[in-house]
Amino acid sequence: MTCSRVLLTLAVAFAALTFQTNAQENVGHDRPLKCVYFIPSDCAPNPDRAERLFRVMTCVQNFYRQEMERNGFGATTFGLEEDKPGKLKLYEVYAPGKQEDYGRDSAWAVRDVVAKELAKQGIDVGNEVIVIFQLGLRWEGKKAIEVGPFVGSGAVSHGTAWFYDDPMLDPDKLSSKEPGGYYNGACSVGEFNSHYIGGIAHELGHALTLPHDCELSTERSQLGNALMGSGNHTFGNNLRGEGKGAFLTYSEALRLSVVPAINGEEPVRRANDVKLIDLKGSRVSKDVVRFSGKIEAKSPVLGLIFYEDLDSRNSDYDAKTWTVKPNEDGSFGIELTEVAPEPSELRVCAVRDVDTVQLFKVSYNPNGSEGEFGPIEYEFQIQKVAAAFSARDPKVLRALAAEELASSEELRSLCEELASIVEVPEKLATPANVDSSVSSFDLTNAAFIVQKVGWSRLTRHAFFDGSLLSTGNRAYSSGLCAHAPSELSCDLGKKWKTLRFGYGLEKGGSGSVVFVVRGDGKELFRSELITDHELHNETVDVSNVQTLELVVEDGGNGNTSDHSIWIKPTLLR
Repeated sequence: MTCSRVLLTLAVAFAALTFQTNAQENVGHDRPLKCVYFIPSDCAPNPDRAERLFRVMTCVQNFYRQEMERNGFGATTFGLEEDKPGKLKLYEVYAPGKQEDYGRDSAWAVRDVVAKELAKQGIDVGNEVIVIFQLGLRWEGKKAIEVGPFVGSGAVSHGTAWFYDDPMLDPDKLSSKEPGGYYNGACSVGEFNSHYIGGIAHELGHALTLPHDCELSTERSQLGNALMGSGNHTFGNNLRGEGKGAFLTYSEALRLSVVPAINGEEPVRRANDVKLIDLKGSRVSKDVVRFSGKIEAKSPVLGLIFYEDLDSRNSDYDAKTWTVKPNEDGSFGIELTEVAPEPSELRVCAVRDVDTVQLFKVSYNPNGSEGEFGPIEYEFQIQKVAAAFSARDPKVLRALAAEELASSEELRSLCEELASIVEVPEKLATPANVDSSVSSFDLTNAAFIVQKVGWSRLTRHAFFDGSLLSTGNRAYSSGLCAHAPSELSCDLGKKWKTLRFGYGLEKGGSGSVVFVVRGDGKELFRSELITDHELHNETVDVSNVQTLELVVEDGGNGNTSDHSIWIKPTLLR
């Protein structure tokens, strides 16, 4: 038996959760995962990998099946390929580099090697969910050192998760209390497997489109920890009598229900045809708020998910979730319980029949004070402006300025500026070539010699997802979004005197960055470590500078959520 049977009982309509491995109905066989074994040049594959990893993936497979069923979506889960019964089909990839060449930040380098090898077998990783077992855990005596990446990322049509393999990795050992494991310190063999098999389930969740979220206290007492919160560290704890283990929240299961690797359907790409057209908040009690609103949708909407993500943790692991199914006319009402009275980000997502799309996000402080929902109203207006700008519709922008947003000078001006950008788009130009009669030049429209960003792509006037550039609780029409670590350089030709700019983290970013300006390799400005969401302003002398560099460093702790933006970076004669 791969894992022991465990029974958790909820007072309200929760079914049994087990770790059994014999249930086989409704598995997503039509789109099974592709399991890869990645072998650096200085490593040897573990001899029992196919049988042992079959037990690992079957344990995770059944966890998903049982949790989907408990949440009311039937016994659905992802599919697996077998070479023969009891042996996982592994696509073995012998890498050109050594183990040390594939460090913690090498996920995409590993994937590139895998993609090239699988392409030779007719497999396009852009159309599959790929899981990569790496020999990325190095033992030094009784201490295990994590060398390679252990992450996950995905869209509806495809995804990738990066794991470790180790001879100790085996769900048959989840119940073991014997010493010999290691995870941030010595632990039992069972705890080692909880962390790493739980980590496999968690990172696979990311590959299947799931974001982080956590459980409500009422769920924690009955079910344990949400898989996409800290459940990756408690997975299987119940087998050793050390806690409740892990579970899928309803919001996680709802999102998974439309993922092709789970439901077996073909991926469907469809433009976002769901709009949030009304949203109002009200206070119910000390820790309960109510939201009511309405959506317009051409696609079937299975439910709305509200995420309440506290700013204090500086990550989204603590995001609590609540779900509601809209009425036939699109109206809805939902109460959010256990809401903490501190700065948070509210996100609203719609689960369509084919995917999940984000409709709204806003930072606000549900502290019970008068006007606590004011930022939501402001952001709702800003998102209308962003939608019109994204659609490149100057008529709607000017109508908003003249009518709905006429009472706000800030929003009216923003609409007019964006309408002008759409009507007369600026052509990219090299600052050195700008006519000397022009006294100022906005680097938002600069042609860069070097253009490197740490994630996604460089965007101008807007964030990569179409939202407006925002920091300091205000949106701007002009600026650059260059996710750290980034480098932008352009030719000034020694023809400009001053650079004036604003800088900061995009309001939804939770990272830490440092902004740097260099002229001909000499550092002219270096900011303090930026972790807030305020607008910072600076003026730098660029006299006699030939090559200007705008650099953003990741702050020394990786570049997760380092959504760095330069606001109105302007050259002056």
